[in-house]
Amino acid sequence: MSERKKKQSRKNTKWMMTLLFLVCALLVLSSCAKDTLTGNWELVPREGALNDTAMTGYVFNENGTVSFYNGYDGKLTISEGEWHNDKNTLVLRLDDIDTPERRIRFKIEEQTLYLFSDSGEGKTAYDSQYKKVERFSFEDFILAAKSQKEKEKQDAQIFCTLSPQEIIEQLKEAGQPIGEVVVYTDPVYASGLLKQPNLQLAQAARFEDTSIEQAENQSEPLGGSVEVYQDYTVAKQRFDYLSVFSDVAGLTYQTGNVLLRLDNAMQPESRKHYETALSGIVK
Repeated sequence: MSERKKKQSRKNTKWMMTLLFLVCALLVLSSCAKDTLTGNWELVPREGALNDTAMTGYVFNENGTVSFYNGYDGKLTISEGEWHNDKNTLVLRLDDIDTPERRIRFKIEEQTLYLFSDSGEGKTAYDSQYKKVERFSFEDFILAAKSQKEKEKQDAQIFCTLSPQEIIEQLKEAGQPIGEVVVYTDPVYASGLLKQPNLQLAQAARFEDTSIEQAENQSEPLGGSVEVYQDYTVAKQRFDYLSVFSDVAGLTYQTGNVLLRLDNAMQPESRKHYETALSGIVK
């Protein structure tokens, strides 16, 4: 082999080794970034935030799945999806809050994850800050949230064709102390009972619970109401809305496309009987 060919061969080998080194380095860096992101990250509230009641955290798993916990004042919800790292950008898809995906720039320093909404590399301001933890401070709420998530999946498969008055009649047959029943018509409940949010496609009826002392000259009987929606999704929107005002509006239970609302005047043990009876009717 000529000297010229030997030099060219050595040059080609050098380039191949350099390319191989760069590929290996990129793989290592990518692996390190992924390993660094995996784990539990809990939100660090900003100064002045209600950190005693806020519950927010991510769980990034090595297999590319992610769970997002978000709640307030003891009410925790779970969103699930997928994630991957694209050049220090977190690509995130969550089932019910981010569709189809979010791209969030991030950096990690000293077990702290910083998330940025902008795409500029020069900014130092961040949107959220998370600390890596072995155990979430709201861990005790997670089991109940997982149970609720499973119930929502089951509810999405339920479609009830009964009218509100038929459901109320079956509640009464199941032993609930139901007296007077008021069936709402469109002109009444579209501007009153169901005006927020604007879901007039529901059917609704209200019932008296005879175990509750009824006030004189009241416009509606104290007890509860049944609302039947066109599908689970619309009912869930209504349920989420009403849950925000549970302290004022009473408790709401959802099974499939049916909501059962019970007034605050009703005792907790009575509410449980209604909830159990509803699950036996709508299934």
